[in-house]
Amino acid sequence: MKLFCAYAFTGEGVNALTKRMRLVVDTLNSNGHKAYCNSFDEVVDELQANDDIKGIFNEAFKNIEKNEALVAIVTSPSRSIGQIMEIGIALSQKKPVYLFEHQSAEGSSYLPRLVDKHFSWNDESELKLALAKI
Repeated sequence: MKLFCAYAFTGEGVNALTKRMRLVVDTLNSNGHKAYCNSFDEVVDELQANDDIKGIFNEAFKNIEKNEALVAIVTSPSRSIGQIMEIGIALSQKKPVYLFEHQSAEGSSYLPRLVDKHFSWNDESELKLALAKI
């Protein structure tokens, strides 16, 4: 399945975020999926270098449309407006949404009630096991 990976960038260090999203993409790909993450997209890198926020979102929305489902990685109760927009776009396109929510975020939003599947994780080994379930 072609999957768009949505993540929250809410002040976490770039290195930790990049490492986690590499784990997500690699795990999904090793399980037969084709995962897209804008952290690893040269087009998005250029848009970020030019501080083109509108362009970044347009690129994300275009890529959501190209994919079959969305995987949302939530690491804390802190909200990410961009991630919420991406989830909303996927829902509006009637695409399945798979939420992988860190235990620290449980009960902090109604997202688990909106998505097709909800998984909880505490560390990266649990995240990897949960990702293998889709």
